[in-house]
Amino acid sequence: MAQRNTLLTIAFGLSIVLATSDSAFASSLPCPADAKLATLLAASDTVLIGKMDVPEKRLREEALKPLPEYLDIPIDVESIVKGASPTSEPVRFYPKDAPYQPSNSTMLDFAGKPAILFLTRANSDPVRFYFAGYTPDALKLADDRTVSAIHAEVARQEKILASWRTNDKLPHFAEVGALIARLGQVSDDRQQRVFDQLEALGETAVPAIIAQMDDRRPLRTQAISLKNHALDAFEGKRHYGPNQVVDGLAAVLNQITGLSFGSIANGGTKDQRDAAIRGWRVFAADLDCKKRFSIAPTGSSRLSLLGS
Repeated sequence: MAQRNTLLTIAFGLSIVLATSDSAFASSLPCPADAKLATLLAASDTVLIGKMDVPEKRLREEALKPLPEYLDIPIDVESIVKGASPTSEPVRFYPKDAPYQPSNSTMLDFAGKPAILFLTRANSDPVRFYFAGYTPDALKLADDRTVSAIHAEVARQEKILASWRTNDKLPHFAEVGALIARLGQVSDDRQQRVFDQLEALGETAVPAIIAQMDDRRPLRTQAISLKNHALDAFEGKRHYGPNQVVDGLAAVLNQITGLSFGSIANGGTKDQRDAAIRGWRVFAADLDCKKRFSIAPTGSSRLSLLGS
């Protein structure tokens, strides 16, 4: 997993944001009380409350190794806040401190205590769960205030998704639609050029891409490459193996925004694709709330749902 750059929230571009969606629809939707929580919840397939049975001795041993092995952390599930219960499947954890996941010390501190786990489901057999959102916030203590806030945000997002509709008045809507229509019809370099053109449309086209991303047609070439903007990149391109149009569009959206609402850029199940689309739709709806434009330290623009 690549470390995500710290984003600096700025307040420009509000006029662009207000132009990205139907104003009557947008004004009827509530904004998130906690924008970071909203983004994390939208990126999570499953959110549960339970107690982790952390193998303390093995975690400490693996953490000392240059290349530690993943640990399977059993969870005694008390309740499900979002999604389906992982039942007997443990949570996979890489015991190396990194800014994109809970730390080793947090895992040990929370062991045996009621905790809230934000999880993503990997496309694998057997099914595997990992911490979601590429953030240490994917593990929280289950105090009454936090649990209440999460339940309220789940309800808010369900309202957004129930009310969601395609708006063909979005900026670049027709242009995006014409480009997407070519996918599944072209291959190799011509397919790559379509994805490059979609990326080149930039931030203002993001809502239009999201509005039309639920396209399950197979791609003729199951490979795309996008420029790697990461500061610590060790290669110039990021390579993906999408199977369907929706998979490739998810990769483009990640490229433009720096965000991810499900790992489907290399393919996935129907449920994983459904979840990713739901996450992006919540993101699009929340673009009409205040303070969601950010800029990365590289100078490349990135949309964000970071709070103030």
